[in-house]
Amino acid sequence: MNCYEKMIKESNKNTGTISYYDTTISISKFINYVDNFASSLIKLGFKKGDVLTIYLPTNPQSLIAFYACSKLGVIANLVHPLVPIESLKNNLKENNSKGLLFVDFLVKDSSLLKNTNQILIKTSLSDFMGTLKPFIKAFLLCKKIKIKNCLNFNSLLKKDNNINYSQEEVLDVDPVCRMHSSGTTGSPKIVELSNLSLNNLSDNLNKMYSKQIVPGKNALVLLPIFHAYGLGVAIHTCLCNQYNLVLVPKFNFKHVAKLFKKHKINFVAGIPVMFKKIITRKAFFGNHLKYLEDIWCGGDLITDTEVKEFDEIIKKYNGTARIMRGYGLTEVSGVCCVNRDGYYRNGSCGKSIPNTVIEIWDENNNKLKSNQIGEIVITNNSLMEQYLNDDKGFSIKDGNKWIKTGDIGKLDEDGFLYLIGRMKRSFKINAINVYPEEVEKIILHLDFVDEVCVVPYQQNNKTLLRAFITLKQKNIDIHKVKEEIINLCNQCLIKYSIPSDIKILDLMPRTNIGKIDFKLLSEIKQ
Repeated sequence: MNCYEKMIKESNKNTGTISYYDTTISISKFINYVDNFASSLIKLGFKKGDVLTIYLPTNPQSLIAFYACSKLGVIANLVHPLVPIESLKNNLKENNSKGLLFVDFLVKDSSLLKNTNQILIKTSLSDFMGTLKPFIKAFLLCKKIKIKNCLNFNSLLKKDNNINYSQEEVLDVDPVCRMHSSGTTGSPKIVELSNLSLNNLSDNLNKMYSKQIVPGKNALVLLPIFHAYGLGVAIHTCLCNQYNLVLVPKFNFKHVAKLFKKHKINFVAGIPVMFKKIITRKAFFGNHLKYLEDIWCGGDLITDTEVKEFDEIIKKYNGTARIMRGYGLTEVSGVCCVNRDGYYRNGSCGKSIPNTVIEIWDENNNKLKSNQIGEIVITNNSLMEQYLNDDKGFSIKDGNKWIKTGDIGKLDEDGFLYLIGRMKRSFKINAINVYPEEVEKIILHLDFVDEVCVVPYQQNNKTLLRAFITLKQKNIDIHKVKEEIINLCNQCLIKYSIPSDIKILDLMPRTNIGKIDFKLLSEIKQ
C-alpha cells in the first residue's frame, strides 16, 4: 500500500473530521478533494516520479496535496513556507521540481517566480477559513498581492469525469516525500522517505500501544507537515488510527491553549517550547484536560522540572496523561524511541518502538555496553530511502542498514535511551570532551532560569564556553544571577565545562521549527 491507500483503508470515513479554524471537513469530503486534486495533476501532466513542491504551512491544502501525490507516485517536496524566495528557487532546481503549490500571502508577487519553469498553483490564505474568509480577503487586498498566470487550487478540486486514471502502479517502496534536515553530520540534507517508511511507522506505533482503535478521538496537530515528526506521527499515524485532526498552521500559544478546551484534545505531539508556552495561558486550564490521553514531546531539551510542572497541571484536573519524552529524526520518519505507560523512566527518551534496534557505538563502529557513552545508531523498518544526491546516508553492519545519528547518548541496562548531546555541538578543550547540553541541564536547575544555550567561543587562541540565558523574571539582580550560575557549575562540572562568559537575553533566537538557534548564537563575537 502507498500512504494514500493506507489512509483510505484505515481512516474514519464515516464520522471523521479535519478542523481548521472554524471550518470542519469530513474525512469523506477530504478524500474527494484528494481524488479530484490528483485527477487535476494528471491533467496537468504529472506522472509517477515527478516532483510537486508544497510550499505551505499545515492546512487542508497541504494535506490534500500530500495524499494526492502519494496516490499518483508524485514526490511531495515539503518546504518550510518561511524559506526565502531565493532559497526556494534553488530548492526547486535541486529537486528538479515540476510544479509549485504556494499560498498567496507568502509569495506576494508571482513575478518573483519567473524563469523557474514551474507549473504554478496558488492557494489563498482565506481558503478553508469558513466565517473568517471575508476578513482574510480584506486583509489580503490591503497587502496588494500581485498573483498572475497561476492556476487556482480551489478550481483543481472540482471533479472532472473526463480524466483517464490509467497510470503506472504506485508501490509502497516508491518515494512519497522529501524533507529538509540538518543531516546527522550537521550539514543540510534532503531526506527522501518512501510510502513504506511512513506506513511502517504507523504500524509500529499501533503495535506499541496495542490499544483498540476508538473512532472519533481528537488529535491536535501542532507540528508542521514539513517536519517528519509532524507528518509521520501527528498526521499520517493519527489519520490511520481514526483520529479527528485539529490543524494548527502556525503555533500561537494563546490560540492553541483555547483549542484544548474547544476540541477536548486526546492526543498531542510537540516540542518543549510549545508546552512551556501553553501552560502560561489560563485558557489551557480546566476540566477538559481530563480527556488528554497521550502527550509526546521531543526535538529538544525539556527538564524533569518542566515535565513535572506540566504533569501536575493535568493531574489537578483529574487527567491521567503525562508528558512522554521521545527521540527521533527525519531519517527514521520522525520517531524511534519514546516513553509510554509501563515503560517510563525519568530523564530518559524511553525505549525503542517495535521493529527498531538502537545501539551505542564507539568511533570504530563497535557496539558499547550498557551505560557507556557513544554515538546513537538506529536500524528499523521506517528508515529513509536515501539522501538526495548523496549515497553516504547509511552504515552497513551485520547485513543491516544503520543510521549514525550524530547524537551522543547511552542505553541503561533496561534499554532506556539517554541523550547526552549532539556531536555537531560537542568539542574538545584540552583533549576533554565537552557537551554543551550537559552544562545547560545543570544551569536549568536554577529556579530563575527560563532558557539557556551554551556555545563555544575563541579568546586568545583558547576555546571557552559562553552561556546565553533568559530569565523568568526581569526585576532580578544580574550580578547575583551570574554568581549563582558559576557557583552551581563549579559544584557539578569539570573546569572545562564551566562557562567563562554569561550573557542575558530577552528572547532566545529560534530556528524555523522552534528550536533554539545555537548556530546563530555561536556567531556572536562579543
